[in-house]
Amino acid sequence: MKIRPSIRLYSFFAVLLTGVTTIVVLSVLTMHYFFSGMDIALRDSMFSHAISIETQPGEPVKISDFTIASRWRDLPQDVRENIPRDSLETNTLTNYFVDGSIFSPPKMALFAMKVQHNGMLKYVSVSFYDSSEQFPVDDEFPHFFIIFSTALVAILLFYLVLIIIFRKVTTPVEQLKNWAKNMTTDQLSQPIPDFHYSELNVLANIVKSSMESVQQSVEREKKFLAYASHELRTPIAVTKTNTELLKKMCEKQVEVEKQQEVLRRISRANATMTDLTEAILWLNRGNAPQIPAKEVVLGDLLAQIIDELSYLLQGKQVTVDIITDRQQVLLVEPLARMVCTNLVRNAFQHTADGFVQVKQEGSSVVIFNQSATQDAEENNLGFGLGLELTERIIKQNNWLYKNRAIDNGHDVFIDFLPN
Repeated sequence: MKIRPSIRLYSFFAVLLTGVTTIVVLSVLTMHYFFSGMDIALRDSMFSHAISIETQPGEPVKISDFTIASRWRDLPQDVRENIPRDSLETNTLTNYFVDGSIFSPPKMALFAMKVQHNGMLKYVSVSFYDSSEQFPVDDEFPHFFIIFSTALVAILLFYLVLIIIFRKVTTPVEQLKNWAKNMTTDQLSQPIPDFHYSELNVLANIVKSSMESVQQSVEREKKFLAYASHELRTPIAVTKTNTELLKKMCEKQVEVEKQQEVLRRISRANATMTDLTEAILWLNRGNAPQIPAKEVVLGDLLAQIIDELSYLLQGKQVTVDIITDRQQVLLVEPLARMVCTNLVRNAFQHTADGFVQVKQEGSSVVIFNQSATQDAEENNLGFGLGLELTERIIKQNNWLYKNRAIDNGHDVFIDFLPN
């Protein structure tokens, strides 16, 4: 199974490796300078003794642990046997150790230096042995052990601090991940939780904005389906009815002129479905191309709509009065058709028995319906979705619209000229 890369693990180990490497390098430098410091102190002390003490050939001078001589052969035998004379460099410390480690002193430590000052040449040596009193027992820890222990403690402390920091950082990240993963549409209206860090809060805002955008797209698609199913009912019904009628006409060999009239109705219904679909798409997508306006005889459009919706009055005692003129109006026909269709459909559906008047004059239309009784047929779809779509189209086109409720009916006025 392939292990997927993790930013958290990558960052953790990268920082941990950097910290551990830094501590180790500093510890090594500490040990290096510890050695160098002891060598420098011993070298300066040997140089100081060499230039301040007078010696004669064959008469070496021994002061404390130092032996100062004018000749190489006057130095102690163990120094001459273990440190080659040719390896000595002027005013440079040369050493020799037997066993020992950074945590324990050597069994024997020999140091020698050739000193040349003001034309005088001298040799200085120091010898240390663990069996002598030169290495007294010290209850304290060795210096190198302290350095090593300090490095380990520093690494452990760095690791613990890193764990705490990463946990403090990754916990809000996990909370953000779970919040985004389990987000529902109901949570979009709720405030965003505080994820402690500004960057995470910004990311949460981006996630919520993206979710809201997706939700809006879904809502638009739902509205499109609802609007389409609502608006296409009439042309589909017209197509179905006239198709059945045409079939019967063909069987009975009715006049060709009447058959062509039925075909024209079917053709108009198909064109209406196309226009309605484009109009609904335009309503639900603000970035869609603008539908061009054209000159339309509003009276003919209303007459066509009333004829298509006449099936809604079957079985009802309803009188329909139509008053129109032949004036042309510049408007977007698919949108005007949807508005007029919804208003006429509402009037037909909510008049069980009574009177419906459609009066058109210029760019204005008045639709008046009133039932003789109070048991008017109720249809929530007509007053709900249809009214919502109608008001949305009217608002988007700045048309004048008034809807006044009267006894057992409605009086609706609309002017298709923008305000």
